[in-house]
Amino acid sequence: MVMTCRMLDRMGRPKRQSSSRAKRGRPDRQHQAPAETPSVPQQVSRMSPPQVVERIGRARVAQQQAEAELAALVDYAVELGVGWPKIAAQLGVTRQAARQHYQRRHRDGAIRQDRIA
Repeated sequence: MVMTCRMLDRMGRPKRQSSSRAKRGRPDRQHQAPAETPSVPQQVSRMSPPQVVERIGRARVAQQQAEAELAALVDYAVELGVGWPKIAAQLGVTRQAARQHYQRRHRDGAIRQDRIA
């Protein structure tokens, strides 16, 4: 006989007790959080063509600034001895991907420092 998950739940596990919140019912609508701001696609869909073009330029500049900040932070983390696995976890990539993307900068910097000293 093939047992489904429901059959197993009925047989092997106790039912969850419902919370007191669930027993009280829905809270009054007056206590709900204010409406959320529109998502980025919703905001973009309301823009005129000139606004979209201007926003593209501003987004590109913001992206370059963010990438420069990220590179400086990774450089400093490496100088402090933070391991690539920790750095990679924060970047959301593998250790190998983080090292390949950022390590050349460190190798070049190390060579320059050796020549200066």
